[in-house]
This record gives sequence, structure tokens and C-alpha cells, in this order.
Amino acid sequence: MRGRRRRVGLFMGLIDHFEHGVARGVVRFARGRPDWDLYGYGWMFQSLGSLDRWDGDGLVARIESRRHADLLAARGIPVVDVAGGWGRPGFRQVCNDDAATGALAGRHLKTLGVATYAFCGVGRVGWSQARREAFRTVVAPSRVSLFEQPLAWWESLRESQRFDQWLLGLTKPVAVFACNDTAGLKTGAACRRMGLEVPADVAILGVDNEDILCELSVPPLSSISLDLERIGWEAAEALDGFMDGRPRRSGPALVPPREVVERASTRTVATGDPLVDEALRLIHEAAPGPFTVGAVIKSIPSSRRRVELRFRKALGRSIHQEIIRHRIDTARRLLRDTTLTVAAIAAETGFANAQRFYAAFRGIQGVTPGAYRRSYRG
Repeated sequence: MRGRRRRVGLFMGLIDHFEHGVARGVVRFARGRPDWDLYGYGWMFQSLGSLDRWDGDGLVARIESRRHADLLAARGIPVVDVAGGWGRPGFRQVCNDDAATGALAGRHLKTLGVATYAFCGVGRVGWSQARREAFRTVVAPSRVSLFEQPLAWWESLRESQRFDQWLLGLTKPVAVFACNDTAGLKTGAACRRMGLEVPADVAILGVDNEDILCELSVPPLSSISLDLERIGWEAAEALDGFMDGRPRRSGPALVPPREVVERASTRTVATGDPLVDEALRLIHEAAPGPFTVGAVIKSIPSSRRRVELRFRKALGRSIHQEIIRHRIDTARRLLRDTTLTVAAIAAETGFANAQRFYAAFRGIQGVTPGAYRRSYRG
């Protein structure tokens, strides 16, 4: 088959952040395959057209419905699915590790110190179910309330009295894991409509980190960032082997999520200790640069020793360590979203010099600031 050009299709509409990221990975792989001709939807590709008439060699597909899964399976050509929602025996899969995503959400939301959790998901779809079950395992199944609807329901602007009543009935404060950013945005809108404060009453964490949508949310939505370009690259690589007739690996290839990108929708911790909660509020609302332990203590009517002891008892870390975590959170955003030098970011986030910034960043993230930035920019 290597003797002729390959007609490779990208079956997705390129309408959202997920599809753009996956497509970038596929295109990067295809650049190294001069015998590949890419087809897809949109002006930048040769037209894929109607699937039942397209004469191609293989597809990388985001399969979002049973109908599309059946249609692609009936074609009998190599298909690599990147969604993980509607698998078929003949498909290969390269997907986000949804169980790891749910577990990451559980670990993050557990740090908020709430006693009640909830999950907003897409019913009867594999990726949402995997996120739900791993999340429940981490925070304890008996403590998680569930609300699940079809994807089209979450994507619609329609209000729902049943959803509103479900949110109102949750014991507050509650931490909600939304299976994607769409569900997170709809949850936030319902909270505003009913006068529930985010994050004081309802903390919300989404998935996909669609940055524009997350920043436009009120308040901005925390979200789990996925390694979309890696999914696209590995899917294209798997399709190349599939078209060559190389044996498939057992089970799907799972790409772990990147990290929680925290914004205001989860910046709260309900420890039950008012002194600790006030200290956390001061830290998280302050500009990360010059803020110090002394500034925290000065604003709290108690002795330094008492506040320090209660803070460590509640969270297992010191006030200074929490301030450093806050500075590194800001540094991660600046590394991802700006072209500031590492030295400038070190100064912006309150470190005395670049060496101390490097040490603190690596201690928390496990990689250097430069390696972290490169992982986002390919």
C-alpha cells in the first residue's frame, strides 16, 4: 500500500477547542508523511464530503453518536476514534484517559474541604461514565449526587426547573465536577440564576480548558487541561500502522490529562476553621508578587503561632507553602499564556531571583519552567 498516496480523513467539524487540538496533532504527524493527503471539513482541507461515498484509506474520527459509529463501522476501513464514547470491535482508539481525569478531579476537589460532591455528566456515554466512576471512587460514592443528560441538553440554552431544583437541594457548600466545560458553564449559569454563590456555595470544575469560554464564565471556570495534540499525533500514528496492517495493541491507547487549571470557580477551601478560611481567602485574592506570611498574619486578629498551627492542622502545610503554591499557580498561567521570559515571570510572581523560582517550580511541578512551557507549545 506504500506504493500510492494515502487518502486520510479527519472526521470532526473543527468547531471547538478539543477538535482544534487533536487536529493540530494529526497535521503535525501528517507533515512527516509525504504520501498522506488529508481530507476533512472546512476550507483548509480537501473535502471529505459524504462518508458513504468517500473513497479513502482511513479515518481519525471523533465519534459522538451511535449513528456515526454504525456508519463508520459499516465502511470497513481503518478507523481510529479519539472520543471513546461509542466504540466498535473494528475501531482502534487513542483517547484521553478519562478515568485518570475523573481521579484528578476528585483529588483536586477534595482539597477544598467540603463534605458534599456532585457530578454533572452525559448519560450512557463511555468517556463521561469513566470520569464519573473514577471521581466517585476518589471522593466516596455515597457522597456524590448525580445529574446526567444527553450532550445536546448540556449544549442547549434551555433552562431546566429540574436541574435548578437538583442544585438547590444539594447540601452546601458542594463541589461539582462537570464532565466537560459545557456542563460546567451551564451549571454556573444555573447558580447565578438562583442566587447561589460560586465558589462559596457551589465550586465547579470542568474538563477541556476551553480558555476563552472558561475566562468568559462568571466567575471564570476552573478546568482540567487535556493533552490534545498528543492525542492527535498518537491517533495518526496508530492509523498509519492500522493502514499498514500492523497488529493492534490490546485495548485503547490512553493519554493522561495535563493538569487542573484553577480559576475563580474553585478558589475556595471550607476547612471549618474561620481563621484558616480567612487566611486562605487573603492568599488567593492577593496579587502573588509581594504578598508574605506577615501580611496574612497582620490581617487576622490572632497570634502568628496560633494561626500557623491551625493552618497546618487543617491543610497539612504552612502558610508560606500555600503562598508559594499560589505564586506557582500564577507562574503556570504566565508560562502558558504569555511570552514573558522566565526571569520576568519569577519577578512578577514575587521570587527574589530566577534560581529560587526554578527550585520552587520544579519542586511543585516536577519539571523546569522551560520544559513546562515547551509542553504547551509543542
